[in-house]
Amino acid sequence: MANTFRNDDYRSAKSLSYIVMTLFGGIALCSAFYILMSIIMIAFPEAKMDMDDGSSLNIGLALMGLASIMEIIFRVTVIVLFLIWEYRSFNNLSALKARNLEYSPGWSVGWWFIPFANLVKPFQVMRELWNESDPDFDEETGFLHTSPGTPEIIGFWWAAFLLSGFIGRIVDKMVDENGEASQYFPVALIVASVFQLVASILIILIVKGVTNRQEQRFDKLAATAKFAPPPPTFYQNNQT
Repeated sequence: MANTFRNDDYRSAKSLSYIVMTLFGGIALCSAFYILMSIIMIAFPEAKMDMDDGSSLNIGLALMGLASIMEIIFRVTVIVLFLIWEYRSFNNLSALKARNLEYSPGWSVGWWFIPFANLVKPFQVMRELWNESDPDFDEETGFLHTSPGTPEIIGFWWAAFLLSGFIGRIVDKMVDENGEASQYFPVALIVASVFQLVASILIILIVKGVTNRQEQRFDKLAATAKFAPPPPTFYQNNQT
């Protein structure tokens, strides 16, 4: 069922996209760091540091704990700003003459918070956002020149995102309350971190791609007579 929301004001999300991409880049760096530390844990399992209470803690695990604090900061911040970017970008679709949209700006954000539906709907929202931001469209009808499908970058991103979250939950259970990690922890963390790294890089490319496509589409519309500023009007006073 098509939505009927209308918005005639285009608000560029370019500046916001730079911040979002930077934060996702921080998460990507944390993922790469986890991979490196996991390899060190596998190669040097006896590299431990003594604690004040007489126990010992693997150095790699301790460093990853510090990195996880930074990752939490990145995650909390990027969740808020990414959703703002997504809402603004989706809200621009009406001003960009996209027609027969399945989703609305509010639900483009809201589906992330609906259990089970958030396993599919955010992917569909992002697919529509990408397709309907395409600058290759008919200015009069708003329809794309080619039939929209699922871009590979959207599919790969969503698969990597889901896998990283699923495996990440398993990894969390491999460390007990005393800080002792399972022998399979480094391997599982490498797998989860690789998927998270891929997902972070792909979402950076998606945010950049959607933003650039909307800028190009807006420029194309602005060049038409309907969106171009009206010519100046000159008044001539006739005096007798």
